Amino acid sequence: MAGQSACAPSATLARLSVDYGNPGRPIPADFTGLSYESAVLAANDFFTPDNRTLIRLLRTLGSRGVLRIGGNTSERTVWGPPATKVSRENFLVTPGAVDRLALFLRALDWQLIYGLNLASGTAEDAAAEAAYVTNAVGPQLLALQIGNEPDGFGQWSAVRPRGYDVAAFIAEWQRFYRTIRDRVPEARFAGPDIAFDTGWIGPLAKTAPDGLVMLTVHHYADGPASNPRVTLERLMQAGGQVAPMLATMDQLGRTYHLPYRVAEANSVYGGGRPRVSDTLGAALWTADLMFRVAAVGGAGVNFHAGEEKIYTPISHGPRGGLVARAPYYGMLMFAHGSDGALVPAQLDGGSAALSAYAVRAGDGVLRISLINRDLSRASQVSVDPGQRFGQGYALRLVGPAADATEVTYGGAALDDYGGWTPAAKELAQLSGAEFVVEVPAAGAAT
Repeated sequence: MAGQSACAPSATLARLSVDYGNPGRPIPADFTGLSYESAVLAANDFFTPDNRTLIRLLRTLGSRGVLRIGGNTSERTVWGPPATKVSRENFLVTPGAVDRLALFLRALDWQLIYGLNLASGTAEDAAAEAAYVTNAVGPQLLALQIGNEPDGFGQWSAVRPRGYDVAAFIAEWQRFYRTIRDRVPEARFAGPDIAFDTGWIGPLAKTAPDGLVMLTVHHYADGPASNPRVTLERLMQAGGQVAPMLATMDQLGRTYHLPYRVAEANSVYGGGRPRVSDTLGAALWTADLMFRVAAVGGAGVNFHAGEEKIYTPISHGPRGGLVARAPYYGMLMFAHGSDGALVPAQLDGGSAALSAYAVRAGDGVLRISLINRDLSRASQVSVDPGQRFGQGYALRLVGPAADATEVTYGGAALDDYGGWTPAAKELAQLSGAEFVVEVPAAGAAT
């Protein structure tokens, strides 16, 4: 972790006790993920095997991971050859686009969750698309998803009459499912990919369709982006909001013996809010959410991304190349601190905005992640790691201010090719078996 330093008068004091010998809860190697709109796939120029910087940016987050294609624009996709006529508001997904995606995935070595158009598509077209994707992507296809946020179909999407409910959705889902399975008998599915109403998940899982391999849900901390009450201060206080949803998902997973994944997530729905979703604060929220999901046994989190979205972890920079934005650094912190099993870590005292997580690796290395979402007060944490260590060091997630968009982790930013090498490791000054870490306001350390 970090060396001892003087504590500011306003700092909160906390003690962290780690149960090092506990077997813990292993974090899946493919926990990390990104989510993109189907429109990005239809553009044909992003998910290509020669997009080397994107591949390296993703692999820096993990040698394994999950890419999800779907989102709101999956409601307006059309499957067909390049000559297919589509209206202006729709997006044509061609076999060539899927071929390029398959080559991209092979170069990346991540898996894929692929969304199909339930909102305005036909079961027959979905089956044809599913068959092509299954053949092209092969074993890297983790699952297909039928529909995106169906609990909103009769509300904000207005693609179904008001009153559209879970029973109507399941009837439609099963019709698509049967048609796809007739064409692709080995097809695997994740769902129901709801926006927020977890009451839709159990009824689908209860039907126990063959090939249902994962339950999926979405999570946004705040929104819409146009709401003037959406602030960085509110985002920093939003950590606990996800707890009831995760408790429900954990119970559903246990009941139906299925893993669950937050297949689309980010800070502020509606594309994100400037000076909130693109800041150091958002990076802290991102890292904290990932650890929270892992701590209750979630299979992973896919952060929604895209060039036009304020909250995107990856976008084009002023010189045209791809660059890592602030939320990416929260994902990077998690990647560095999550190799192994989460072991119990009891945090006593300190601010309610302080989170602590401990991960023991297979080789015995202990990584402790401290995340301080308090915007005004530092936290001084006395750490009992539960095991005597000969040495330790810290990597810090920092920026000039909580609302700064310039962020570094380990004293370094990502280079122009998507690589990262820590440049600032602080040696820990151990006192017996314990050490003290000061985490500044709006800061974090691993």
